[in-house]
Amino acid sequence: MVVEEILKSKGREVHLVSADSSLQVAAAIMLNRNIGALVCDDGAGGVVGIISEREVTRAMALYGAEAVNRSVRQCMNRDVVACHGDDQPDHLLAIMTEAHCRHLPVMREGQVVGLVSIGDLVKAEHHL
Repeated sequence: MVVEEILKSKGREVHLVSADSSLQVAAAIMLNRNIGALVCDDGAGGVVGIISEREVTRAMALYGAEAVNRSVRQCMNRDVVACHGDDQPDHLLAIMTEAHCRHLPVMREGQVVGLVSIGDLVKAEHHL
């Protein structure tokens, strides 16, 4: 099984948030859609980061209640590790472990075509 097959099964919808949005907006999107991460874009279709529950928690610890007014750009992870449709789940699990991340954008020709989580990969490995 490869990432492309996982996306066919789970869907390709990628939830985006503008890097200029507030952290409160990003957290509300994640809560309302029951997801753990958002891809951050620059308004021109470029990926500039990823914001996950981990970054929200970190911002709250650093800035307290003021965190909700911070921009996504101030809190997002800029070191985005991405993958491709032909990658194997076990390889991506190793990458996630090394990079200490739980979500990877799936890229094709410079465009985000999906997002896989550690849970998606574990499920795929379990069904092999």
